[in-house]
Amino acid sequence: MNDPSTSLPPIVEAVEVSKSFSTATGLSARVGGRKFVQAVDRCSLRVFPGQSVGLIGESGCGKSTLGRLLIRLETPTAGDILFDGRNITRWRGTRLRRFRRHMQMIFQDAASSLNPRNTVESAIAEAVCAHRPELERPRVLGHITALLDMVGLPLATLDRLPGELSAGEKQRVSIARALAVEPRFIVADEPVSSLDRSSEEQILSLLATVQRELNVAFLFIAHDVETVRRMCSLVAVMYLGRIVEWADTQQLIATPAHPYSRALMMSRLSTRPSQKTRPFLLQGDPPSPLEPPSGCHFHPRCPHADIQCRKIVPLPRTTADGRIIRCHFDFVDGQRMAPVEVSDILELDS
Repeated sequence: MNDPSTSLPPIVEAVEVSKSFSTATGLSARVGGRKFVQAVDRCSLRVFPGQSVGLIGESGCGKSTLGRLLIRLETPTAGDILFDGRNITRWRGTRLRRFRRHMQMIFQDAASSLNPRNTVESAIAEAVCAHRPELERPRVLGHITALLDMVGLPLATLDRLPGELSAGEKQRVSIARALAVEPRFIVADEPVSSLDRSSEEQILSLLATVQRELNVAFLFIAHDVETVRRMCSLVAVMYLGRIVEWADTQQLIATPAHPYSRALMMSRLSTRPSQKTRPFLLQGDPPSPLEPPSGCHFHPRCPHADIQCRKIVPLPRTTADGRIIRCHFDFVDGQRMAPVEVSDILELDS
């Protein structure tokens, strides 16, 4: 799905990307004990310049892995990663390190991403010098000072260690470090989930300002629908390694098309006391990624599943209202309609 507000090509694109991890190493792997977790399964996603895209889903569904694939902190098992039209999927070594200044990540736990022995100045200077070694120290210090001002930290913060900072201040340092190399695309992996409400509001406002002033594109990984609603124009819903719906954010929140998206929207907590949402509990427990269900991964928990859901993998299709879903059925007001005739884009689960 393209953002109608822009005619520019995407800055980053995942094309049928998959990533699997082995669960066994050493002797156990050599004697046949190797199993694989399919963390990401044939996911396609586009982010355009200056755009914010949300990625939501339950813990363990592969959101963070997909984010790391997009900025090549992980190498895909299959598929391609394109940045500005260039295929960077197999780039390694010096070539990838030099290119990394264009894409950065803000981690969920800022404390663990900062060296406890390095001052704030050292942490940010390290990022600057790694990608712009030609800068002399006075210019580096001036750049760091401007970054601290941008993220709302006083100059005295330069000499402080991470242990002397609050959670909100650590996240601001993490954001400043990500911005230090002037990236064009940032993956924000649940950047406010560990913060209190006041700090959360400040960080979200800061990120919105950063995007508006610097035209940075963001992928926001979140479990909080309200964060995505506030920050993102488009949102992808992920379940057990697959993107099951991709839609305009307001459209998805108002009328989710996929049964899993509908469950997420019905179970979210409203931030408005006058607005209550009806609780909705999915059937059963989330399946193990070591032994994912056949067919549609969601079918054991879906109240609408039938025989084809258990046997046939639904591939992405575009609905009449422009969203993309992976489901055999269309729904009207939550009611399942007749199966969609898309036999030419279905595949039997092997």
